Amino acid sequence: MLVILGWLGVGCGPADQHGSDEQNVTVDTESELAWAQYLANLEYAQSYQPTCLRPSVASDDEPQVERPRVLVTGFGRFQSNRQNATGEVVSALLDELTYPLTDPPAYGQIDPPAPQTAVALGRVELPKVGEVDVCAMVLPVFWDLAAVLVLAEIEAFAPDFVLLNGIAGWRQPLWLELGSINRARALEDGSDVLMPIEEGAPLIATASEDDYARPLLLSWHTVRAAVDGAIEAHGQDERDGTPLSDILQGARFAGYPRSSNTYLCNNTAYTVGYLMDHPGDTVRLLEASHPREGFDDGLDVVLSEDHSGTPRVFVHWPSNLEGEHLGAAAAVMRALIDGQLDALVNDGELPTPGDNDIAELQPDAPGGDTY
Repeated sequence: MLVILGWLGVGCGPADQHGSDEQNVTVDTESELAWAQYLANLEYAQSYQPTCLRPSVASDDEPQVERPRVLVTGFGRFQSNRQNATGEVVSALLDELTYPLTDPPAYGQIDPPAPQTAVALGRVELPKVGEVDVCAMVLPVFWDLAAVLVLAEIEAFAPDFVLLNGIAGWRQPLWLELGSINRARALEDGSDVLMPIEEGAPLIATASEDDYARPLLLSWHTVRAAVDGAIEAHGQDERDGTPLSDILQGARFAGYPRSSNTYLCNNTAYTVGYLMDHPGDTVRLLEASHPREGFDDGLDVVLSEDHSGTPRVFVHWPSNLEGEHLGAAAAVMRALIDGQLDALVNDGELPTPGDNDIAELQPDAPGGDTY
């Protein structure tokens, strides 16, 4: 179980400079509505119990079979946009997962995170590695909370591969992000209420200067080949006469640091990756700018196990994936997972840290906005 101290039990924009070492990515809770939204998020994080358990602790009634395990995430509703392509593609990947279709709250009301969260454990048959246990998540688009939920499932599930997904442009290539950065954009999250109080604030204030830009970890060329093959195979799959290749325009390695990649997607990738690489280190998350007396004003989180060797990547998809294209995109996602797990299981290309030498979308290139 993810260890959270201090209680019982258990899309990215420009910034000009590194954040101050004194200030975490603290959300502005000065208004009463912002405080109420913050408190709803904090209480949900405190009460969250993981859905996905590794087989050794799953059930005494089921034979213990060691299958590869992968954790896959997408995002849910963003403000008034009820449908998020990544959450829907992950739901198409795993039958057991149902996309949480919710409506935004009335003006002046909080946006509860629980209805926007969906998690399911199931199995997927892949061509190269056979049956795989999949922990599939649709995450609420809220600062720090999305990362906390992922970390809870990582601690319980101990995945062999972590695949995080977000959306970017309307029509674009699939961006395999080579890394993430310790920087936040001062922009409202999916609640349309909470935002960091400081542009460029570090996501993790205790991270060293050397950890400002952190590579992700993948068998890059093997995965890229698998993705390219799947996109080519499904490129002519149509939705209302539009082929998938018009929406999903190939694949690219995306460089870092990139000022257009400092929103919720980067918040999740950086925070999750940092804690995977720093077992036993306590990190302060979900901080409030204006705490109220008698209430917690943050969450201390630590992963107990070392996941530094576990491959992980953040992938940005075009946002205009819907209808028949969701199944085709799920096939691309299956190929991506199969490629990485095959490399692990069958001693293929070793996962290596993301290197800008292979970047096609250059660090801080114009455009490349993510959400």
